[in-house]
Amino acid sequence: MQRFSAKSTRQWLLTDEFLGRLPPFEYIPPPYTGPSADVILNQRKEFLSSYTSCLYKKPLNIVDGKMQYLFDESGRRYLDAFAGIAVVNCGHCHPDVVKPVIDQIKRLQHPTTLYLNHAIADFSEALASKLPGDLKVVFFTNSGTEANELALMMAKLYTGYQDIVSIRNGYHGNAAGTMGATGQSMWKFNVVQTGTHHALNPDPYRCVWF
Repeated sequence: MQRFSAKSTRQWLLTDEFLGRLPPFEYIPPPYTGPSADVILNQRKEFLSSYTSCLYKKPLNIVDGKMQYLFDESGRRYLDAFAGIAVVNCGHCHPDVVKPVIDQIKRLQHPTTLYLNHAIADFSEALASKLPGDLKVVFFTNSGTEANELALMMAKLYTGYQDIVSIRNGYHGNAAGTMGATGQSMWKFNVVQTGTHHALNPDPYRCVWF
């Protein structure tokens, strides 16, 4: 019987033989001439908050993206199976997204909402037309954290109640309110947050009640 070391097994698990080959793709990224992964990692350790972690011992240096694929510094292609943490729903650098962004930023960037501009009004109307029932008003935010903070505030103002129920192991953001609602210790500090109650996820495979 042939024996394999842990190192050789890990190396084999990363080969095309095990992972399978990606289908042909016409896009080839230009050669990368920027800093290496090691240099970037050292920069992050020195200048970025440790809260912005990579979760990997040797994180990939992603330098290019096209539709459903990402490319590292060596040009190797990867299938982005979670769409940039679910925020790149149309794919990376989709031409139908890139062109209007370039056209707009060449013309005007941000005049503040104190003045009129058709872009935000048009987008509000288009988005509201997709909403069900009486949901016809939108409120734009910059991030998921802000969206969840706004949702919590509106719910408390509307109902008059201050308590909320959140699911254990859920992540909702890193501001004061959303961090209190988050049920994962690795994503929160000891923020004083009253009125937050964490309930078990009703998962029939893992919940203690099933």
